[in-house]
Amino acid sequence: MNNTWTSGAIELLGHAGGHVKLDTAFDKRIAFISIDNAVEITVKTYLSLPKQFFGIDRPSRKELDECNNGFTSYLSLLFKYADKKLIGIDPGDIEHYHRIRNTLYHDGTGLAVDQEYLNAYFTLAKLLLKRLFNIEFQEQQEDASLEKLILNWNHIEEYLAEILETGLVHTGTYKLEDAISKGLLTMDLVKNITDLRQLRNKIVHSKSIDNSELLQTFNKSKLVLQELKKQVDANREVINSRNYFFEPAVSEVKGKLTLNNFYGPPNYGETPDQDRIETVWILNLEKPINVHQEKSELEEGDSNSTQYDIDRIQLATAKHKVDLKKYQGKHITVKGTIWGAHTGHHFTAVLMDVISVRQ
Repeated sequence: MNNTWTSGAIELLGHAGGHVKLDTAFDKRIAFISIDNAVEITVKTYLSLPKQFFGIDRPSRKELDECNNGFTSYLSLLFKYADKKLIGIDPGDIEHYHRIRNTLYHDGTGLAVDQEYLNAYFTLAKLLLKRLFNIEFQEQQEDASLEKLILNWNHIEEYLAEILETGLVHTGTYKLEDAISKGLLTMDLVKNITDLRQLRNKIVHSKSIDNSELLQTFNKSKLVLQELKKQVDANREVINSRNYFFEPAVSEVKGKLTLNNFYGPPNYGETPDQDRIETVWILNLEKPINVHQEKSELEEGDSNSTQYDIDRIQLATAKHKVDLKKYQGKHITVKGTIWGAHTGHHFTAVLMDVISVRQ
């Protein structure tokens, strides 16, 4: 069979395959719609072939016209005249997936495609090409090159930076181990990244390139990049929700409000029988946060240095005259500006000037 007849369907399936590899909800929807379009073109093309491809028994022009461009009618006509070619393929399956496609096409925003349905319909589309046109659909394999390997590695480094340089992970020699302990990366993924780094460096710095080794490393880079992207996507909300900034930025934090006693002057607990008791409002946070200093260098006397894993914040109410008494012991959301402790009267690493409170 001449591939000219099937070029449109093949192009659509290739387009679908590219989106399947990207593995997002949007790409799955686009892939499913492209597969359905390929199936529809395959069916209509076959039914419109010259009579020599059918022999004596073939659909008449009247039957084709009566389909009125309806997919279900074309499908019925196909199984009427090509049923022997389609043994094992259930027209009900194709109709089911076509209805899913219609839902995605008209109400697609926010809808997800089941991966099993996507795989099944892709398989059916390829089977139709094989049975009707004797054409084996082959997904195009991406050619490996040093340029593409370096580009993939650059993307891997960018995703790693998104996890390692956002304040969730302490900087230093063991930051990857810290990321694993906090569930931001998996041990297997870190091992694969480490192995890939060694392979990449070996190839980039070699005097001559072994093509088989390049292909193996390039394929590994694609898998690592795909897995790392999933990890970053899953953690992006956590990363964003844990990072705050010092004043003048206005922040909102959640926690339980308590009234706490601390030793004050003259010696702040070193001489309990002499030290005055100070009572302050403390917000015990629902989850620890990091508070960042945006300046590259702190000015002399600036106490707003970056702080990690803050789980309690002392609340200051004098500036905006906020009354916290009615919220004692309750879980609240506090809006205000954060600043660093700098006197003995400050009993947490950072404090907040309260602007407003809500339950």
